[in-house]
Amino acid sequence: MMGGIMRILAINIGNSRAAAGWYEDGEIVRARRGAALSAAMPGIGGKAAPDGIGVASVVPARNAAVRKLLAARWPGVPVRWVGPGLDLGIPFDLKAPEKTGADRYADAVAAAELYGTPAIACDFGTATTFNLVLPRRGFCGGVIAPGYGMWFDALGRGAAQLPRLRPGGLDVPTGRNTEEALRLGARWGYRGMVTEILWQLSKACGRKSPCLVATGGHAEAVLRDAGFEIDLQPDLTLWGIARIAERNL
Repeated sequence: MMGGIMRILAINIGNSRAAAGWYEDGEIVRARRGAALSAAMPGIGGKAAPDGIGVASVVPARNAAVRKLLAARWPGVPVRWVGPGLDLGIPFDLKAPEKTGADRYADAVAAAELYGTPAIACDFGTATTFNLVLPRRGFCGGVIAPGYGMWFDALGRGAAQLPRLRPGGLDVPTGRNTEEALRLGARWGYRGMVTEILWQLSKACGRKSPCLVATGGHAEAVLRDAGFEIDLQPDLTLWGIARIAERNL
């Protein structure tokens, strides 16, 4: 890590939206989100240039445009793209490291550094990822499952008489019409999937219970009554991106 690096711009390019945030003195102090990076960027850093930029992208088709945008706005500022070729600060034990999503590396690093190991970082995005970090092996993969919104999309697309709904909560004991039945099926079924995956991954941690941390738009609603003690960190991925960039500048 280069001495004096204090201000890092962390950028996360996801399938559904982009996020950007400033990392200063070990914390994400400002963060914005939007459908595209251009929507997340305005006003985020004022006139000051960052000392470095960290980027995690799971959408390769957008990377060229991101490089152009950053070079135009902050020419000469070093950019680090998160991946297994960088010093992550933790080991990893994966069969295909180059095919593992950059955001998953960031989540694993953030969980390990902020909470210790063993840890499971849950990311509730377009897909739901569960990222396992063990004391000696480091980041050793985990589980990728459908995102909450995909439950609604799959039913709406695959059944002619079922409506396509947006994700949303519902507090009734039984679905008395089609929409209520769909919402309860998605809510209870998705939460059941999440709790089963967490239970199975926890067994890989041996005798010590893992620290659980979650991020993403639907995390709080899904985990509210799941029966697990899970810390919610909205900026977990941005923190991991920035920390990886910091180590490599």
